[in-house]
Amino acid sequence: MQISCPHCSTALDVTPEHLGHQVQCPACQNRLTIPSEIVSGGDAAKSKHPERTGWEEGDHANVNFGKSLFFGVLITLGVLGFMVPFLGSRLGDLFLDRGWVNWVETFLFCWGLVMLAMKWKKNKSQERATLLNLFPEHLGREIHVGNVGTFIDNVYHVPIKLRDSLMVNRIRKALELFESRVNNQEVADFLNTQSDIDANRSSSSYSLVKVFLWAIPILGFIGTVIGLSVAVGSLAMGDASDPESLKESINSLTGGLGTAFDTTLLGLILSILMSFPLALVQKKEDETLTMIDSFCVEKLLPKLNDSRTLVGEELIQQANSIPQLVTSLAKAHETFLVNLNESTRMLTESAEVLQVRLTGHQKMVEKTFTDAASKLLETSRDVFLRSNNQLEKSFQSIATGIDSMNRSLKELGENQIPNEAKKKRGFFSKF
Repeated sequence: MQISCPHCSTALDVTPEHLGHQVQCPACQNRLTIPSEIVSGGDAAKSKHPERTGWEEGDHANVNFGKSLFFGVLITLGVLGFMVPFLGSRLGDLFLDRGWVNWVETFLFCWGLVMLAMKWKKNKSQERATLLNLFPEHLGREIHVGNVGTFIDNVYHVPIKLRDSLMVNRIRKALELFESRVNNQEVADFLNTQSDIDANRSSSSYSLVKVFLWAIPILGFIGTVIGLSVAVGSLAMGDASDPESLKESINSLTGGLGTAFDTTLLGLILSILMSFPLALVQKKEDETLTMIDSFCVEKLLPKLNDSRTLVGEELIQQANSIPQLVTSLAKAHETFLVNLNESTRMLTESAEVLQVRLTGHQKMVEKTFTDAASKLLETSRDVFLRSNNQLEKSFQSIATGIDSMNRSLKELGENQIPNEAKKKRGFFSKF
C-alpha cells in the first residue's frame, strides 16, 4: 500500500503492520501517523477480488516488550513480598538481606520467565493453526490457474484468531504468488525463503533472554566482589585493641562474606533454573517451524499444477459448470483457424516472392559468370597471341643473327685459306 507524506509529498510504501502507528519519513525526517485503513481507489475498483486486502500480521516470534516488563516487575514484587515472612531465615535472607544485586537477579529471572511463558503461548496458537484444513477436497484435488482463486478465498474465511499464524500467512502468500505467476518453482523458492526468514526471526527473539541468562551469574560475581570489598574494608578499619570494635569488624567481615557468596549462589541457581525452560521453549518452537515447513512441502507443493491448460475430467467439469466456456472455446477455435489461414496465405505469398527473387538472382549469377568466363577467355587468347608473336620475332632475330655469324665465319675462312697456300709455295721454292 502506498501513501504520500503530507510534509514533502514523498511516496511511501507501508505494510499492514504499520497501520495505526507512527512512522518517520526518510526524506524530511518528520513523523506521520498511518491511518488504520487505507483505501486504494483505482486498484481496488479494478481488482478481480477487491476483498483481498490481507490482514495485519502480528509478530509471531517477539513478545510485547512493555507487557513482559510490566508482568516481570509485578511477579518480582510478588516473589519478594512472598519472602517477607521468611526474613531471618536462610531463604528469606538470600532474597531480601543481600543487597540490590540479588534483587536485580530476581527481577531478570522473573522477566525472562515471563517472556518464555508468552512465547510458549504464541507457540501453542501456532500449533493449533496446523490442524486447519486449508485444502478441502470439494474445491479440487489439484490447485491450478482455474481454481486457485477459490482456495485463496477459502483461506480468507479462516477464523480471525487462527488467520494470523505463520502457516496460514505463508500459504496465503504462496497461493497469491501462484495466482499471479503460475509457476511451481517460484512458489517453492518463496516457501524456502520464507522458512529461512521465520527461522532467523525465531532465533533472534531469544536474544534478550540469553542476555539475562548471561547477566545473572555475572551479577553474582559482581556481588561477590562487592561483598569481599566490604569485608576487607571493615576488617582494615577495625581497632585490634578494642574488643567491641574488633567484634563489629568480625561481624561486618562475616556479613560481607555472606553477601559475597550468597549473590554468586543465587545467580548460579537462577541461571540454571532459567536454562531448562529456555531450551524447552526453543525446542518446541523449532518443532513447530519444522511442522509448518513439512506441511507446505508435503501438502501444498504437490497440489500445485502450473499447466496453462485444463485437461481430462477437470476440463469436462468446467465445461459443464460454465456453459459460456464452450462458446468461448468455439470462438477461440474459429479465430485460431482464421488466423492460421491468413498466416498460411501470407506464408505462401512470401514463398512465391522469394522463389521469383531466387530465380532472378540465379539468372543474374549465371550471366555474370558467363560474361566473366568469356572475358577471361578473350583476355587469355590475346595474351597468348601476343606472347606467340613476340616469341616468333625473337626466333627470327636469333636466326638472322646466326645467318650473319655464318657469313662472317665463311668470309673469314675464305681469307685464311689463300694465305696458307702462299706460305706453302714459298717453303717448297727454297728447295
